[in-house]
Amino acid sequence: MKNESPSVTSTYFIELIKAYLQGTKTRKEILEETTEVLEFDSFLLMEDGIDVTYLLTEAARDMSETFYQDIVNNINYSPDTVPTRAGVIHHLQSLIQGGISKQDLLEWATWYNIDEDQLSAGIFDDFTVEFFCLDFLPAHFAELSNKNFRQVLQLFAMNVQDPLKEKMAMLLLLEKERQSFLFFLRNHIQNSHSIDTLDLYLMKKFGMDHQSFPYMQELMEINGHPEKLEALLKKVMLQTEPDKHDASDGVE
Repeated sequence: MKNESPSVTSTYFIELIKAYLQGTKTRKEILEETTEVLEFDSFLLMEDGIDVTYLLTEAARDMSETFYQDIVNNINYSPDTVPTRAGVIHHLQSLIQGGISKQDLLEWATWYNIDEDQLSAGIFDDFTVEFFCLDFLPAHFAELSNKNFRQVLQLFAMNVQDPLKEKMAMLLLLEKERQSFLFFLRNHIQNSHSIDTLDLYLMKKFGMDHQSFPYMQELMEINGHPEKLEALLKKVMLQTEPDKHDASDGVE
């Protein structure tokens, strides 16, 4: 131990762990912040992707068994230990600025594993954060570019407070999803397909039916006018300003 300061209590460890789990501090930031206070096992630090919460818990255990028990009690039974919107924004900003890697983002966002027979509903306070962390990022990780991450950041910062609209906008950041969306809707409004057909598409792509589709009124209004689809797409994507940065895949 480098500095056995009286200020280092179990609360110190609990707040650091919660900051990481919520996302308001990255792994790198926590290691930098604690470098003068804690001494981590050098062998553990050499392991790629070592869980920073494990490092903190082990450091607390080395200092005091009481600290360890306090951490277990406060973390295991606390509702505020899941990724938050502020945490997603902070991690995306850190990624874009080069402070963390794509892999760092993935490891943080997906630390809360949901078994196949479990439901995550109600665990996360923010449905869009849940969708990004547990579904969107893991499924599309390899194809996401600098531009995509900036767009996701913009989407979270907008905070439109409509999870269905945010989910659709996020998925449509992907070129293949945009083309699929336009192709289906163009065919739908030109050929007057049934509501059942629309429901099948919306459920498969976005997990909703026409009754929960937030742009149903706009879709009905452009029936027979495929030339108006691009304007609808722009509205659905919630992206009012073009990306001004290079769209290269330089994020590692």
